[in-house]
Amino acid sequence: MNVSSSAHPANGLRGLLQRHPLLSYFVLAYGFSWVSWIPYLLAQDGLGVLPVHLSQAGIVPGLFLGPILTGFLMTGAIEGKPGVKQLLRRMVQWRVSWYWYLVPLVLVPALTLLGFMTQPGAKQALHPVFPQLFWVFPAALVLEIFTSGLAEEPGWRGFALPRLQERFGPLLGTLILGVLWQCWHLPLYLTEWGRGAGMQQISISVASTIGISILITWVFNRTQGSLLMAILIHAALDAFGVTLLTSLFTPAWLEKNDYVALLIGFGTFAILLIAFTRGRLGYKRTSVRTDITRVLDRNNL
Repeated sequence: MNVSSSAHPANGLRGLLQRHPLLSYFVLAYGFSWVSWIPYLLAQDGLGVLPVHLSQAGIVPGLFLGPILTGFLMTGAIEGKPGVKQLLRRMVQWRVSWYWYLVPLVLVPALTLLGFMTQPGAKQALHPVFPQLFWVFPAALVLEIFTSGLAEEPGWRGFALPRLQERFGPLLGTLILGVLWQCWHLPLYLTEWGRGAGMQQISISVASTIGISILITWVFNRTQGSLLMAILIHAALDAFGVTLLTSLFTPAWLEKNDYVALLIGFGTFAILLIAFTRGRLGYKRTSVRTDITRVLDRNNL
């Protein structure tokens, strides 16, 4: 997929953003989110400095003031209004082959469930709740589409991924994005969201996020940069986590095994994708070298 920039580089702040698009994007996305999360970190849900409970609502400002806002700001600074319009179009790019919709609706739940069923005690902890099982996932999916999926993917996959692939290639670019995507969550590990995870659990989360990123990159590339598909996959992952918690497994067992389970499910599939695509992940470099490609070639980022 092409990435383009203004024909005449600007001066000042906009010129700086154009010269270092990836570095600028990640600095701003992290900065906006982390500053927005300060009240949540200081609340009783986090470090306990402020006498308030924000619950999961404390996460929302950092979601919408981080990846998506920065993605649109950077796209506007580099590509102008045409780039912003293209980004918006890709967010509703639904005309893809029908079988790609099976990835969020079937493959993501299957890989997640596969990872959990390999863990010790899975059969004893399994307690499917009918008919709740059949309405929790669709309801949670709709909610997650308009929260985590919408808030994050226009930035991670809409702005960053095309440039990372141009600069580093599809596999290395995806590895970089997977690490930076997960590290963006680091402040949240100081809150109830992180459930007391230590360095080992966080490291496993980084590895599993890389596996998830490889899956999303493959679908993204094979659907001509459809951000809607990336949003659906992201939302399906979070939504099926809610389904597992409320309708399939006991909460205590689930929280004990979720880090390794996701790594096994998505890590295994990622290895298969790398092998079958020879690391290309469906990526096709365009023959026309755009302005932004030349800019990236002249700079480290």
